[in-house]
Amino acid sequence: MSGTAFIALGGNLGDVRQTMQQAVGLLHDSSCISQLICSGLYQTSPIGVQAGEEFLNAVVRLQTSKTPEELLEFCHEIENQLGRQRTVHWGPRSIDLDLIAFDDQIIQSAQLSLPHPACWYRRFVLDPFVEIAPGWRHPERNIAVLDLQLRLLNRPLILDLSSCDASFIDEATKVLSAAFFPQELQLITDKAEVTTEEATWKILEQGTSTWENAKLVSRLDLQDLPSPTANALVDVVRSAMDSPQRIEEFDTK
Repeated sequence: MSGTAFIALGGNLGDVRQTMQQAVGLLHDSSCISQLICSGLYQTSPIGVQAGEEFLNAVVRLQTSKTPEELLEFCHEIENQLGRQRTVHWGPRSIDLDLIAFDDQIIQSAQLSLPHPACWYRRFVLDPFVEIAPGWRHPERNIAVLDLQLRLLNRPLILDLSSCDASFIDEATKVLSAAFFPQELQLITDKAEVTTEEATWKILEQGTSTWENAKLVSRLDLQDLPSPTANALVDVVRSAMDSPQRIEEFDTK
């Protein structure tokens, strides 16, 4: 049996175009992979204080007889073959191959999370994803990837912090207000301020009484972030507000 997989590629060190071309070539040449289609190349902003210069990103769709775990391991083998060095977490890198989705499978294990927990709000993933599979539906959030992208185009983005701990609300308000203009980002800090308009994200600490009542498409669990801090939220918002620029076709031959 075969499955449809989506892999996000990115990098910002060295000759990224060539490295990404080599990575796609290695995927293409595998006897276990067929029907490979790649988005164009997108220039995107670095996310995180240690990320370095601008990135190039793309998304590949393919058919494979590998299991998700086997495909993930193959992606790691390609990264190693192309000289990927893991010295700084979320730092500059020559190549990244992230398994984003595999059919409609939902997997949570020590080795693999599918769909990728951040794919639904990162523009550097969503924009190239939309190019090759706009109708693909996120199996957990039950919404098409095109609609996930479109909901991030609204300004201001709305973050509902009202269900968080008071000390976190204070910290997040200070940090986020310093990082973004009011026309870019609106913060809801009091439950009395909540309206019928759906927030871009309802920020929750999983296990709170409001967790199950929040719409899955908008709720963002702090524990899903690399660190459950206000600064991590800044990176989330930056990844959602980015405007990736499609710069060229990606020749997969």
